[in-house]
Amino acid sequence: MPNKFIKTLVDNEYNKLVENYQTSPNFRVRNRSHAILLSFQKYSIAEIAAICGVHRNAVSRWLNRWEELGLESLADFQRNGRPPLLTVEEQAKAVEIALRNPKFPHRQLSEIKREIGKEVSKFTLKNLIKKRLFMEANQVGAVETN
Repeated sequence: MPNKFIKTLVDNEYNKLVENYQTSPNFRVRNRSHAILLSFQKYSIAEIAAICGVHRNAVSRWLNRWEELGLESLADFQRNGRPPLLTVEEQAKAVEIALRNPKFPHRQLSEIKREIGKEVSKFTLKNLIKKRLFMEANQVGAVETN
């Protein structure tokens, strides 16, 4: 498969990408900044996707937007839909709680409500677990192919 790489970065762009990657409060901005830096270091799109935990098409979009918009491409565009009920940290905590009681969904949900303070549906919890298992499976697969 052909790869595209970020060929040049001006000093201020490079410094801003490093700063974003290390300190941005927005996970997506950190992830996109990391991807641009990795591409500049000649990592393939597949490698970047495995490192960032996203599909290779997402990395390809990020690189195309970077070429078009530069630093502006890192910010989130206006998105439709309801914002997530749980933060990324709360999602991770909910999955940890669920995996402690895998055969008792009613216990999972009540413990999540008690520890996190937010009520989630069994469908939301199921989707969070599936997402995590998918990400873990893809990370293992990416490591084994290298």
